[in-house]
Amino acid sequence: MGWDWFEFKKILTMKNLILVLVTLCCATVILEAQRTETLFGRARTIGAFGGPIVEYHYTDGDVDVMGGGGGALIINNFFIGGYGVGSAPSSVFDIPDIRSLELAHGGLWLGGTYKKHNLIHFFSSVKLGWGAVGIEFDDDDFDYVDDVYVIQPEAGLEVNVFRWFRVAGTASYRVVDGIDANAGIGDEAFNGFGFNLAFRFGFFGGNNNWNRDWD
Repeated sequence: MGWDWFEFKKILTMKNLILVLVTLCCATVILEAQRTETLFGRARTIGAFGGPIVEYHYTDGDVDVMGGGGGALIINNFFIGGYGVGSAPSSVFDIPDIRSLELAHGGLWLGGTYKKHNLIHFFSSVKLGWGAVGIEFDDDDFDYVDDVYVIQPEAGLEVNVFRWFRVAGTASYRVVDGIDANAGIGDEAFNGFGFNLAFRFGFFGGNNNWNRDWD
């Protein structure tokens, strides 16, 4: 495309990586002293995680694939941090006169777990972000970019794979607001249900005896 859409996504990705690194560096205090069940042993918590995010959204029969990452500081059973995701090249939209639609957004990521020391436990979160929509029309003389706001709640289950690695699978609903009516499509082109995978690497639980926990 002629506009700086790809440059925007690069900047968003860089900001997300910086946010993850800063969040991990801030986690210097052990928040809990419990043993945790995992598929391969026990885990420890010192309060931080980071990792990739993959999302599949279904809107009007089309599939929008998003990829990115996030990180957060863990406070008891809750976490607060940031995320950033953008449309993957494989995203498919079947809308007349429009060659492609792309969405990138990032912002605040809030969530929590219930009985997180169990092998499989409840996981939920909400993403509160802002970003941009890029539209490429069949007419090469006209492309469109607009700022948007995104709210995306999700809920599902998480599995403790290793003491330092967890995988959460959730169902979500994405709400996008801010697309100008002159774009030829509405916000509903991006609103819809989705399925998400979050791969969380970090420190999640354990006891006060570090060496013993790693035996």
